[in-house]
This record gives sequence, structure tokens and C-alpha cells, in this order.
Amino acid sequence: MEFKNFASRMKDAALQGLAKWFANHYGLKRFGRILELRLNSVAEEIFVVLELHGELTPIELTTQYRVVGPTQLEIGTVKASRQWIEEVINHVIPAEQKCLTVPTAVTKAVSKVGK
Repeated sequence: MEFKNFASRMKDAALQGLAKWFANHYGLKRFGRILELRLNSVAEEIFVVLELHGELTPIELTTQYRVVGPTQLEIGTVKASRQWIEEVINHVIPAEQKCLTVPTAVTKAVSKVGK
């Protein structure tokens, strides 16, 4: 069991840089950039610090997620350094819109080793 956690942490560390680079060059470029990204596939949690255009200070987000299928991720509770973001994501966006279709490679990347 401990080996799986260690292997998951090593995989997470390797993916963090790649995910940050990809998001900054393709996904978020028009909105801002990721300053820090930490993936914890054992806890199924992503922590990100964003520098967004128009914001005076960076925004911190911690997102719980769950892999629900080979191409499905479900976003759970979000904690943010801006209360309004937390409220919108946790209480305004309907649950069915928090289930995202992603490439299989993404669900494999954010899954625990041996899951």
C-alpha cells in the first residue's frame, strides 16, 4: 500500500510541471497563467495559484475531484482565496455541469497508481 502512495506521489510530481506548462501555453493563455500547481492523486486534490488578467493579486484554488469513468472527471468541493469564486462553483453551478469529459490520458494522469 505504501509503495502505491509513493508511486502516485512520484507520478504527480512528474505531471505537475507538464500540466502547468501545457495550461500556460494553451489552456489559460488568454486568461492569465498558473504560477503554481500541485496534484495529489492519493487525496484526489489539485491546488493551483493563478495570476489572472485584471486581478491585482494571485488567486488560490483547491479542488477536490473524482474520476468517475475512463473519460469523466467530477469536480467536487472548491476552496478559493476569493469567496465569490467558491460560492459560484460550489453553490451556483449545477452538479451535472461539474462532470467533465476529458481525454483518457487525463483521467489516467490524475488517478492513483494501481487504482
